[in-house]
Amino acid sequence: MGKTKKVVLTPPDLERCQAKKPNGVNFLTLGGRPEMIRCTDKPTVIAKEIKPGKDGLRGSMSLCTHCLLKFMTQMSPSQEDYAFEEIGRDVAKIEHGKEC
Repeated sequence: MGKTKKVVLTPPDLERCQAKKPNGVNFLTLGGRPEMIRCTDKPTVIAKEIKPGKDGLRGSMSLCTHCLLKFMTQMSPSQEDYAFEEIGRDVAKIEHGKEC
């Protein structure tokens, strides 16, 4: 019987969005290296995986409104795969990539 690898998941950050996005540097800009940086905006929702992913784990992360809209357009999540929970303040309701 194989050993089980213990994985520690990072809990959602209620102060800062956890999405990563490009830093804007590319081969045409002078200096710097292209890399992914963490978004600095305040989160509005927590996205939770309902079903375990390919790694067998169910994760969650905080997202700002802009990153949530990007997530909705890139991932096209179904209601069976993800649940979205508003962080305790008045924010626009988000439904399938559109602000209501």
